[in-house]
Amino acid sequence: MSLPFNLQKLPPEALDTLRFMGKVSKEVLPNEIEDGASLSYRLVGKAIRRLINADYIQIDISSGTYQLTTDGKIAVQQLAEYDAQIGGNASAKTAPATVAQRRLTVVMPRAFAAGQANDLYFGVNAPGAAQPLLPETAHIELKVSAVGGTLSNGSVSLDIPPDKAAQPGVVKLMPQQAGKAIRVRVDAFQSFEFDSMESLGGMYFDVQVPESGAPAAVPSASRAVGMDLALKPPR
Repeated sequence: MSLPFNLQKLPPEALDTLRFMGKVSKEVLPNEIEDGASLSYRLVGKAIRRLINADYIQIDISSGTYQLTTDGKIAVQQLAEYDAQIGGNASAKTAPATVAQRRLTVVMPRAFAAGQANDLYFGVNAPGAAQPLLPETAHIELKVSAVGGTLSNGSVSLDIPPDKAAQPGVVKLMPQQAGKAIRVRVDAFQSFEFDSMESLGGMYFDVQVPESGAPAAVPSASRAVGMDLALKPPR
């Protein structure tokens, strides 16, 4: 039995909070969740925000306590059935979510013309037939920097659908000096709700800039560099 899709989208701390609230069957304070679900103050805050947004819990303003909504009680029952099916294995409930492997690719001219803005195209491939799919669109932020060149923008945002390639983003790069290579660095981050970001790693590559008066590169000549991305389900 797999975890219901609506619960797969919740982070482990939200599932643990639901488990605890299902056991006590009463209104609870945040510090009671900390103790009962063995979570830190920060994780309790994240869990509460996510569960409120999902309409699984609601707050009593007068007392500052939280209680399950009707949908929350259904979610607790689904979670209990799942836990019973897997034999109550405590470690299984917080098992890491499936990671989707995708690849970030940067396509550019093989050589850049000095004094001219050249395009860098950033894209992410579609998943292979045997690769696991994310439950929904993933969002990544690319921080781009260059030594020896001027960028039109230092960041690129890409939305990666679960089952197809991302719409490419473009940054223009102008060499500062003919005959001197440009070093470009790209750092990738996956963004989640509540301004949370997680590093996916980075790469760097050099771009050749011919000397002034050197033969121009073939217009169709291009190159591609890339790095693997281990994307996690939205949390």
